[in-house]
Amino acid sequence: MLNPVKGFDPSKIRRDFPILSSKINGQPLIYLDNAATTHKPRCVIDALSRFYKLNNSNVHRGSHTLSNRATSEFEAARETVAQFINATDTAEIIWTRGATEGINLIAQSYADSVLCAGDTVLVSMMEHHANIVPWQQIADKKQAQVLPIPLTQKGELDLVAYKNLLNKHHPKIVSITHVSNAMGIINPVIEITHLAKMVGATVIIDGAQAAAHEVVDVQKIGCDFYVFSGHKCYGPTGIGVLWGRKVLMEAMPPWQSGGEMIEKVSFSGSTFNRLPFKFEAGTPPIADAIAMAEALRYLDSLDRAAISAHEKQLRQLASTLCQKIDGLTILAAEPENVGILSFTVAGVHHQDLATLLDQSGIAIRSGHHCTMPLMAYLGCDGTVRASFALYNTATEVERFAEVLQQSIAQLLNVNLTPAVDLRATDLKSSITYFEPTDDLQLISRLQSAKNWQARFDTLLSAGNYLPELPAAYKSQQNKVSGCESNVWLIAAQQPDHSWKFAADSDARLMRGIICLLLSVIQNKTRENLQLIDTQQLLESCDLYHYLGPSRTNGVQAIVDTIKQLTLQGE
Repeated sequence: MLNPVKGFDPSKIRRDFPILSSKINGQPLIYLDNAATTHKPRCVIDALSRFYKLNNSNVHRGSHTLSNRATSEFEAARETVAQFINATDTAEIIWTRGATEGINLIAQSYADSVLCAGDTVLVSMMEHHANIVPWQQIADKKQAQVLPIPLTQKGELDLVAYKNLLNKHHPKIVSITHVSNAMGIINPVIEITHLAKMVGATVIIDGAQAAAHEVVDVQKIGCDFYVFSGHKCYGPTGIGVLWGRKVLMEAMPPWQSGGEMIEKVSFSGSTFNRLPFKFEAGTPPIADAIAMAEALRYLDSLDRAAISAHEKQLRQLASTLCQKIDGLTILAAEPENVGILSFTVAGVHHQDLATLLDQSGIAIRSGHHCTMPLMAYLGCDGTVRASFALYNTATEVERFAEVLQQSIAQLLNVNLTPAVDLRATDLKSSITYFEPTDDLQLISRLQSAKNWQARFDTLLSAGNYLPELPAAYKSQQNKVSGCESNVWLIAAQQPDHSWKFAADSDARLMRGIICLLLSVIQNKTRENLQLIDTQQLLESCDLYHYLGPSRTNGVQAIVDTIKQLTLQGE
């Protein structure tokens, strides 16, 4: 058990967050998915409600009391944001839908104006897709290039390689995350910015994962643009901030057009409004901006240094406990970290682990975390990510580690009782096909299961008897698009015009679901296969609401592929 951070009591903080008293699957909620979104304190919820109850009106140019109230609150929120990041002018604060939109605005307005053929944009290997794809799109348009800065063996940004890239390419733009969303590593943004400025680069910092954990001072960092989102720092979804240097944004053309961003409109031409309104076309997110400001005030009312120490302490506890689990590998275990633990487990799919943890009320994130280039660089297709916030406790971390160990043991258990044990081999193709003699056997077992845990065990058991596809068939050509885990599918038409299928997955739960699917489609005609109703099948086994959208979408993707293949094969 850790010693509490002096002057910080998370048990008191938790009282401010209504959702934390919830139960999930009959268990107290342990929410460790804060890098995806944070929960909202009561004051933020009240701010949203209060606006709609008492002050709802559109802002600016109104001549009545409600509009004046709304405008005052809205612009006061802009001032709060400016103070939060130490911006010198509220005109430099642009409301966006989030960090992603902020980066797109910079790319489509600023970069479109300054990039030329042959120019370079530098990003890092650890970037979120939102800080890669916008630059790729504008680079394609301008015939420029986007290059990644590699990482060290510890997972940190390789500053030596960064300096070499700066000196070799003299990039026009350097766009770097303040904190890695997949690993939690804190980048030395002051040094990164200083080095970029030495070669004349414009610097953008993606602060989506930093704002809730680190004190952000854009003057101290020295960057040219900084973006972050409200929902990751205890504010509403759908609201974010772009800060940019006034001299740069005044020279930038508008990105979106419409009301508010104009000065004068006529059929002979239009002129545009001053900052910040030039970049805020249409009705802005008024209530969300006001509530976001409330979230930032809430954060600033607390001891930010104590919060940071608490979150890092939780991460260290989780790391210590997880390192005792055989086969578990922590990504970037050593570098300075805001409070994110990302790991893999040998022989266990991250999505299976997430599903099992959820049954104990523990919310974590699994997958590639919108960092596919990073995952490829690290040699994995996804991780389990636990991310900590100011309201998490050491007790929650200990419970997480306990359930995690139990879940891993369950998933690695190979002695499960099979639900279906029937296989047939096609010697000509060397593919082994799943051939149940009673297509209701697995469905009956699922229907008679007393709870989700029993259904989960039944699916894992069935998955043990799904024949594994030979490696040669686990190709990109046979891969089903739209599944979070890897799924491969082979279809073969038989002499009687019926179809048989072989499929496999790297996730154990999905292998069980494939068994379920094959038990109802194997040896059916094209006409029968076109009538498959995915939702009806899953609902008949009481699986639809337990699997979640990512799994059900994956099952639907398999069914859609089956239908497409059988249509093409006729």
